[in-house]
Amino acid sequence: MGKLRTALMIAALLALTALTAAPAAASGLPTIWATVNSKGASVYKVRPRTIDLVEAYGGTLTLAWSSWTKSAANGSGDAVASGMGATTTLNVKVHASRVEHRRFTRLTLTTTAANGAPDVEKLHLTVNGWIT
Repeated sequence: MGKLRTALMIAALLALTALTAAPAAASGLPTIWATVNSKGASVYKVRPRTIDLVEAYGGTLTLAWSSWTKSAANGSGDAVASGMGATTTLNVKVHASRVEHRRFTRLTLTTTAANGAPDVEKLHLTVNGWIT
């Protein structure tokens, strides 16, 4: 009886995992580049909680998405960058757009500069990471 109960619990967990992942995949929503895995391959996700910026930007975006459609996504959160012995955290608004092959290829980051003016960075996504 113990083995059957364990098998049923495993089956229930697998079914629950499949159900939570299915809506995003089934809806055909685009993904966005989120990070690089341990083998150096790009990882794309729908509504990633974090996005690791590479190259000149460095740092991590920690995000909450307010909308995610087949043509655009919007969210906000924090941008954290470290370098030269200092860590900077900024509030950021993000807008993902330009879908190609079911992937967002543009990410616009908007922060507020010290003088109160919006500071806008537009990033272009390539297969291997971000370029400007």
